Amino acid sequence: MNKLILAIVLGLSSILSLNAQNLECGSTFAINKALAEHPELLQEMEALESYTAQFENTGERVTRVIPVVFHVIHNYGVENISKEQIEDAVRIINEDYNLENEDQSSVISAFQGIVADVEFEFRLARIDPSGNCTEGITRTVSELTFAADDNVKELISWPRNKYLNIWVVDKISFGAGGYAYLPGSAPSAQDDGIVCLHEQLGSIGTSNGSNFSARTLTHEIGHFFNLRHPWGGSNSPGEVDNCDIDDNVDDTPNTLGVANQNCNLSQNTCGSLDNVQNFMDYSSCAIMFTEGQKERMIAAITSSTAGRNQLWSSANLQATGVNGTPQICSPIADFQANSNQSCSNNDIIFTDLSYNADVDGTWSWSWTFPGGNPATSSDQNPSVQYAEPGTYPVTLTASNSQGSNSKTKTDFITIVTNNPPLLAPIVEGMENTGFPNNGYSDISWRFESTNNNALARSTAASTSGTASLIYNNMLVADGTVSHAYSPVINCQYVGTPARVKFNVAHAQRGPSNTDQLEMWISFDCGRSWTRRFQKNGSALATTGGYVSASWIPNTTQWREESVSVTPLAGKQTAMVRFTFIDGGGNNIYIDDINIVDGPIGINDLVIEDSNISIYPNPGNSDATLAYSILQKQAIKISIQDISGRLLGAIELGVQQPGDYQFNLSDISESRLNPGIYLITIENGNSRLVKKWVSN
Repeated sequence: MNKLILAIVLGLSSILSLNAQNLECGSTFAINKALAEHPELLQEMEALESYTAQFENTGERVTRVIPVVFHVIHNYGVENISKEQIEDAVRIINEDYNLENEDQSSVISAFQGIVADVEFEFRLARIDPSGNCTEGITRTVSELTFAADDNVKELISWPRNKYLNIWVVDKISFGAGGYAYLPGSAPSAQDDGIVCLHEQLGSIGTSNGSNFSARTLTHEIGHFFNLRHPWGGSNSPGEVDNCDIDDNVDDTPNTLGVANQNCNLSQNTCGSLDNVQNFMDYSSCAIMFTEGQKERMIAAITSSTAGRNQLWSSANLQATGVNGTPQICSPIADFQANSNQSCSNNDIIFTDLSYNADVDGTWSWSWTFPGGNPATSSDQNPSVQYAEPGTYPVTLTASNSQGSNSKTKTDFITIVTNNPPLLAPIVEGMENTGFPNNGYSDISWRFESTNNNALARSTAASTSGTASLIYNNMLVADGTVSHAYSPVINCQYVGTPARVKFNVAHAQRGPSNTDQLEMWISFDCGRSWTRRFQKNGSALATTGGYVSASWIPNTTQWREESVSVTPLAGKQTAMVRFTFIDGGGNNIYIDDINIVDGPIGINDLVIEDSNISIYPNPGNSDATLAYSILQKQAIKISIQDISGRLLGAIELGVQQPGDYQFNLSDISESRLNPGIYLITIENGNSRLVKKWVSN
């Protein structure tokens, strides 16, 4: 077996390191994993090594054109990069592979004689696999962008023998800046290609702009065409053993590799001057390929291994539309709003994100907003208001001289009430059997997840009562983000410091699991959010050890969290949101959410907590509320169920200082079923709440 391939198979070492903002290459990790799971791939790789060893380039100057497609995997964040950033990345790789990069003049004298013009040209595809017009850019909405690897290739992948596939993502699951498969090492044909972070693509837009980041794609394309790192098959630059590992390129000196992304042009690690300016090393001054590397890449692109030789055939250039004058495509409609949730009669601004053609004078937009004002618009980025609470669809049709395309997003806009019936404090124990639907839209919770069953009411575990909220992360993919939204809550009587308390239970499946729980607050009906709590991994776990199967906590495996939410004090349209981010671990349970738990009242209390009692407690609907007041005041008494739904209220007018009793059956407008209730006594300036259990 070739010693380099042996090093790849056995070199399961540390993947990457982080230096400043630059994440290093993950190709070795991905290839090792693929070979461990599919050892038969070694035969194809060895066949290519034999072919390469015998290959002799004619020396004839031939520019080989390669059709490219960029698959942007996004969730409507900054990772949905612009066409201009992609075109900038294409510019850079074309300059680097054709010796047109201006910085190549800085190659030190020791290597100037072997700087290579590889003569590869990369062009964005103009015809897709179905024969449709394309600009060589696809856009797919998926939360997998936040924990990407080969999983994003299941969303979209074009034939590898016709296109060089490049997937652009927000984060790679194993911490890389990019990775690619050597020819023949991809687990399947759909997996062949390059995955790259948007922050390390090109030099503009969301790219951090460093040499290392701008050349990440150049580096990964080198792997795609069978180049290794100059120190060989490991991914641990700087290790002493690297001097004994070769990259099978004669004119790249053996090296330990650049371990800290610096640019020491006099570095000598294996008895000769290192080529630290090589695109395949990890330096911050990568500007060149060698003639030997060019020879190896040309061997790869002329070999039938993994279909590389078909990419630049005349027939394929014709089929992918890259060898003629590009035609203008019709648009693919898409859009987003500055907020998907708001109070009534607030402005919601919609942004056109249609793509596949440049916007010109022939473009037009046709929007429909059922329930909105206006109900239709021809503006590119219209502003709309909704008067009535509810959930509404939105449709956009984008057109140009070549055609039109429509996109409808159902249940896209949620409008909630400006006048919430829920008055803080609210206690949510998930005891209502219909939870999250607590009977009325304005007191119900709302779940949002890629799997409708990932968030649910569970009777498997609880800290009080019989139920809790479960986040079942076994039902969603790693990186999935799910939300549980509270109803709108009136916090006008909440004083400071205010807090939200809840009980949580979680167990890790292994040390690498990073399940995350967050709590966010909003005081504008969910239009904007501020994070107040975040824990993940071992910090989130409430029990020691690791649990491999789906986990159910016992009564000792819960922890109370107390979160400051002082900004909600005094706000009349407040909300709380729990966010769950899947990290490959186990279930998360939440119970007994107290919103808001803190001092109540804007003046000194004139009703003292010690002077209020409900008896018997637990009891039936004939229970008695007894209270004492210290000075003349108007008294109001109300009763709510555990979800906060108002069941009844009575205003007693001005009462003199003294002792009073009141039968709870005189307050409620309906029979009080067994359960937990909140009894509130208020005088306009202050209020106190007592919990009562009906049996």
